[in-house]
Amino acid sequence: MTKSRPTKDLKKHTEPDKSAPPDGGWRETVESVAMAVVLALLFRGFVAEAFVIPTGSMAPTLDGRHKDLKCPKCGESYQVSCSPEQEYDVLTGRHVVNGTCPVCRFTQRLNSRSHPNEGSFSGDRIIVGKFAYDLMEPKRWDVIVFKFPGGAATNYIKRLIGLPGEKVWIVGGNIYTCGNDEPETALRIARKPPAKLSALLQIVDDTDHIPPELTKLGWPSRWQSWPANKEESATWKALDGGRAFTIDGLSSGDAWLRYRNIVPHYDDWRYIEENDRLPPDVGQRPGELITDLYAYNTAAREQAVSSPVVPFWQWPMPKGYRPPAEIQPSGPLGDPPTASTLGEHWVDDLAVECLAEVTGNQGELALMLVRGGVQHICRINLADGKASMSMSDSSGQPRAFESDDGQNTENPTAQTSLKGPGRYRLRLSNCDHEMLLWVNGSVAAFSGPTTYRSADLVAPYFSAAEPGDAAPAGIASRGAAMKLSQLRILRDKYYIATDDQVSDAEYPYQNDTNDYSERVIVAGQPTLHEDEALRYVFTKPSLWASSNAFQKDNRRHVQFVLDEDQFLPMGDNSPQSSDARFWVTRRSDGEREEHHYVERDLLIGKALIIYWPHTWNTPIPFLPKFSRMGPIR
Repeated sequence: MTKSRPTKDLKKHTEPDKSAPPDGGWRETVESVAMAVVLALLFRGFVAEAFVIPTGSMAPTLDGRHKDLKCPKCGESYQVSCSPEQEYDVLTGRHVVNGTCPVCRFTQRLNSRSHPNEGSFSGDRIIVGKFAYDLMEPKRWDVIVFKFPGGAATNYIKRLIGLPGEKVWIVGGNIYTCGNDEPETALRIARKPPAKLSALLQIVDDTDHIPPELTKLGWPSRWQSWPANKEESATWKALDGGRAFTIDGLSSGDAWLRYRNIVPHYDDWRYIEENDRLPPDVGQRPGELITDLYAYNTAAREQAVSSPVVPFWQWPMPKGYRPPAEIQPSGPLGDPPTASTLGEHWVDDLAVECLAEVTGNQGELALMLVRGGVQHICRINLADGKASMSMSDSSGQPRAFESDDGQNTENPTAQTSLKGPGRYRLRLSNCDHEMLLWVNGSVAAFSGPTTYRSADLVAPYFSAAEPGDAAPAGIASRGAAMKLSQLRILRDKYYIATDDQVSDAEYPYQNDTNDYSERVIVAGQPTLHEDEALRYVFTKPSLWASSNAFQKDNRRHVQFVLDEDQFLPMGDNSPQSSDARFWVTRRSDGEREEHHYVERDLLIGKALIIYWPHTWNTPIPFLPKFSRMGPIR
């Protein structure tokens, strides 16, 4: 370390001295700055680099330009796309003024002039590890960044679905793979690891977010005791308008609390807003199928409205966005979302969560999910914490679990920490033909496989005696006193089986946004548009068995074959992702050629963390949304 000179010495050396070397301080500064720049460029070029997410193709894992909203009815936070407002970094003059809540389905009218946090925010800023794939092979379900094969100047970010040397099928919302030289009989479903599955699950219902207005008017609870005619001791008691449930544990049999997806539609909310009472038919609704709804997509391009923006002095926020000048809110209820944005496919891969407060050390707690009429149940003995899995079809016949290597078992067991009185956070998932149990955030290890064989396409089941897929989740007490709260229903991702050839010639019904080969038609409802017909079928269990929406020959699959050093990436927002399913290139003769892959040498790296999400406009400008910061899974 350089020592400071005494003052007298400093004065002495201010006199010219031809024998002394010139002062090198300025040179050291320049050299230090140059070295810092070189190191930064090397770090950026070879180790890690920051990227900004421009679009919503990976939403809600990664947000592009979007609005960050809070439902005024139930309080659920969600995001909607603002892609219509900007194209290629140029403002279009169009403004997103609506968003639909994924839980209570209220479509709110936005007013960013009055509520600055309803403005348009830029995408997530992420760090990409460029060195990651020099040390290890890319893994399925990684989020990768790469150069677009159709134009290497453009960077893309997607989730890695298919690996080199694989044959990849997309069918029924799931991914199946085998070696590209193997027959189709070798295809096996690609299962997500628990951490990836947790990151990809999407919210369907949450008892912490029930609109007080619906409770006041008597909207039926989505969670109900079943069957309804059980004795009093076997009935769950609703607390706080259905936000929690309690049971005294006096019943010797199963006392079920079943979930029915009884959600308000846009017309329901309009009726409630106009009449301050419920529509007359609400009490007779049996529940509807859970679909691949993305709240992010409910601000459809067709709904974006044109308007000049307010002058900059009326919008002092230091952002590139300014609100519309001529569009005033028409009321709390916005414009209706298009039917297609509410989901065009039934999602049969679900998860159920709850916080269980057990007050005794005896009895059983059971969690259930229904898929195609098959009941998938996990029972936990509260005396010793032992859990067991089981499956039975709609006739009550047991089904066996089976591993990929052929190992079979009917009732695998596991030891859990759910033993005696206490508070336990539970989750049962049935996704990718596998049942998983989480207790307080940890996945239970079972004595045998909890995976099973299944047809790639199943149809929903309903009967008068057993609601089946009209009540696809349940929680039961058998002689156990407890309180349940924070009940949530979640769904898995649904990958749409489509590619660039769907609209060419092969199918009589050409639609690249859904899985259907032929138009879904409802008998007696000839005027319904295709999207409206689907929504109608989803709400009518009596039509499930007869509708062509669930017939196997009306459901497409798409296949991609990958050679060495070829990867298949897809977006998490499957309905709104221009990913490898659609890629084509132009040959030298001008003809189109399929190119459903990215080459290894175009990989940039692995997306690691969201280091800087958007900042709020109020109450503290520049304050980032800290909840978005963290690793990318």
